[in-house]
Amino acid sequence: MRAAAARAAFRPALPVRLLFLAAAYSPLLLLLAVLDLFGVQALRWLFAAVCVAGIAATAVFLRWALPRRNAVTTRVHEASPREGEALKFFASYVVPFFVTAAAPPSTRWALLVYLVLIAVLYLQSDLYYANPLFALLGYRVFDVSRRERDVAVVLSRSWHLAADQQIRLVHLGGYVFVDLGPPEGNSP
Repeated sequence: MRAAAARAAFRPALPVRLLFLAAAYSPLLLLLAVLDLFGVQALRWLFAAVCVAGIAATAVFLRWALPRRNAVTTRVHEASPREGEALKFFASYVVPFFVTAAAPPSTRWALLVYLVLIAVLYLQSDLYYANPLFALLGYRVFDVSRRERDVAVVLSRSWHLAADQQIRLVHLGGYVFVDLGPPEGNSP
């Protein structure tokens, strides 16, 4: 029982992960809504609504909620960018989309099943940091080892995180943090 509670505390809450999932899928949901591949108006409007909700909620989270959370100043020991994380996730659902765009309806419904499976894996594997919307908003993913010698995944708007640089981190859950930049009064 304690192990399950520890695992649950070691990751973002389900609503936060669902928010990031909706945002991660927003480019595809927009394409599905515009092209109306399934020919079902209710599904078309649902795709459009989830797309808009995911983008809006992410913007609210990043602009207003995240800066209000307690940030901890930490010193970077080493940092290396995880190039292509968002692109890999984006390709995992966009490539099958283009293959099925001209396919018969049964194949399109199979794509929807595939997308649901990817969504479940996204939630279970805590891949919310590999969000294409974050990349579009200028965030990069870094593996950062800190002074404590533990490794964290850090979402940062900085192009480079240098050794001995001080950054303010907000904990999203588990080993994932968002960099709010240098401590106030310090320049990068």
